[in-house]
Amino acid sequence: MSGKSIFDSFSSDVENPLKITYSKVSHIFHDLITYDEVKNLVKRAVSLDAKLVNYHLRHYSEEKIGFLGSHLCLVVNYRRCGHHENEMRSFFLKTLPFDVPSQAAYIQEAGYFQKETECFRLLIPLMINNYKGKSWAPKCYIIKDYVLVFEDLKINGFSNQSRIFNEKTVKAALACIARFHASSLLTEEHTQGKSLKDLFPTLLKESQFKRIGLSYTWYSVAINLAVAIADELGLDSSNIRQASERIFDIGEPSQTKRNVVSHGDLWSNNMVFDDNGRCNLVDFQLIRYSPLAHDVMQLLYLCTSKEFRRKNERRMIEYYYGILTDTLRLNNFKGNMISLEEVVQGAEEQRFAALVTAVIFHPTVLMDGKTAGNIMNDTAAYESYYFKNRKPFVDEIMANNDDYRDRLIEDVNELVELSLKVDNLPRPT
Repeated sequence: MSGKSIFDSFSSDVENPLKITYSKVSHIFHDLITYDEVKNLVKRAVSLDAKLVNYHLRHYSEEKIGFLGSHLCLVVNYRRCGHHENEMRSFFLKTLPFDVPSQAAYIQEAGYFQKETECFRLLIPLMINNYKGKSWAPKCYIIKDYVLVFEDLKINGFSNQSRIFNEKTVKAALACIARFHASSLLTEEHTQGKSLKDLFPTLLKESQFKRIGLSYTWYSVAINLAVAIADELGLDSSNIRQASERIFDIGEPSQTKRNVVSHGDLWSNNMVFDDNGRCNLVDFQLIRYSPLAHDVMQLLYLCTSKEFRRKNERRMIEYYYGILTDTLRLNNFKGNMISLEEVVQGAEEQRFAALVTAVIFHPTVLMDGKTAGNIMNDTAAYESYYFKNRKPFVDEIMANNDDYRDRLIEDVNELVELSLKVDNLPRPT
């Protein structure tokens, strides 16, 4: 490319492409939250006698940590009764990316943010109320149409891990998912025979994999990239497009297996871990109602290598199942206990969709944070990458990042292999 990066075409400040966006935080986002809301937040999160002194917003990270919202840090200074010194606490604030209007418009059209606000307003409180055990999600203090304010898990020792998990991290994540799923099953014991899908039909409706509008454009652009990579590798790409359409099956609940509220977006940054092996899930914008194995297989395909799965998949499924059943027993679950065989069979049925999800997600979520920021925080770059042709961007990253290149090639090789025998693969039932 004549020594010039494709990102130079979109960067307003080559040395620090996030500079302009970050300098506008106070102007763009200052009306997101009011003084009275922050005052009440301090009383709820700290103590009733805590008095708000002042607060401000800043970006949570100088790197891109998520793709369906803007992530800010709400820094609050307060003073407690009888204390002479101010104290400080931070909170995690999530909102629409108003600084990138086209990105905000896409998120609004797809209903992602609305889904998460309704999830924390209606569903998660119900699930937590019927559950005892280790937490699986952060506390949410403020819920508005375009604003969510959470506890800052970072100050409690939680952080993201590497994009590709080791066994310890996989187990921590699976344990968290198992507790999340157990909460769903326990909640349905108190719904007078109705499923959570019956109670929340709109909330648990598929919002990402749809054959309409920008959602389908986004999907098609991702599959076009996989076909192009396969062709460059000299692989048989003839059935990729047709086979990959199976991804749209995941929006339907199983008719033969137990369904639960599923997270549906289990790439590495949507799980945080502490040194004690605890994990919490974040970003509930893609929840759906699916069989248990849906999240399990998505986690394994998005966060582990093919070699890890080959050696450890069955053992990881058994580990998940053990935590699930232990949690249900701890909570005196009175329903019919799910069998391990049901989860194992479900894993086979979910395998191809999990692989296609990885093929679609990995080119984006495996980018380093600075590169992702270059693309996602620039309107022209974002629109080109998401809705036109992402191959020029991916080609450049692959040329400069061997791990990134190897992961995408591994994904495409497996997609070609399975797409050519897709008619013999089990479908979700």
